[in-house]
Amino acid sequence: MSTIQPGFATEVQEGKKGRIGFLTIAGIEPNNTLNLELLRGFIQTLYELGKTADGVIVRSAHERFFSNGLDGKTLLESSMTVREETIREMILAYGKLMAFGKPWIVEIAGYAMAGGAVISTAADYRFMLKGGGRIGFSELAVGLPLPVCYAHGMHRIVQPSAVRSLIEGAALKPEEALAIGLIDGVAEDRDRLRQMCIKRMEQILRLEQDSFLPTRMLYRKAVLRDIERDEAEDVRLASELIRQPVFERALNNIAGKNR
Repeated sequence: MSTIQPGFATEVQEGKKGRIGFLTIAGIEPNNTLNLELLRGFIQTLYELGKTADGVIVRSAHERFFSNGLDGKTLLESSMTVREETIREMILAYGKLMAFGKPWIVEIAGYAMAGGAVISTAADYRFMLKGGGRIGFSELAVGLPLPVCYAHGMHRIVQPSAVRSLIEGAALKPEEALAIGLIDGVAEDRDRLRQMCIKRMEQILRLEQDSFLPTRMLYRKAVLRDIERDEAEDVRLASELIRQPVFERALNNIAGKNR
């Protein structure tokens, strides 16, 4: 079995109306998960790519997983300090991703659970490969509370009645996710998925960017205000939780799913 070295690859291609950046996530195998270093690296790489690209498409180096979020095994083996810092960073990452100043699209070829869904819902658009993949916020399913700031992002894109099932940890098939607005399209194969993402980005870049980008950020700032209001409380509750037995059980559940 080949092993992919964890990290990130970037490239910029000249599109019809602007420069399209591609950011490929190579996380921890087998589920393309992230530790603290990789989580920080993803955000830093996205922002760096945004300096030269007019829009960014985020994809995975792994065939079956976009990402399943934080790596449970790594957290289980980490000190209390590292655990707290990692969970805190994951909570704060959502606001940073929402505040990214360029349009970005997520290409989901497989599973996007827990933190993978968090990353995805911060993007402008999400397109998913038809098949056995799933997307959902599985935190409650493994014994972790869902930060309120993530729920603000859900309300931004899905039907109001669907938020409850997402909070409860529903793992949705691509067609189910499309039906509630969690994703924006389903592709029959990988080539069509890539073209779907590029086509949508080209459509965005055809817009007058001097008008579009400020309008986009005004829309996002309304959500960011809610996120920023609740971040500190989310972090406080998480800091208390990681010292409780329920968190240890949750990590064992996650580590089991990540094997």
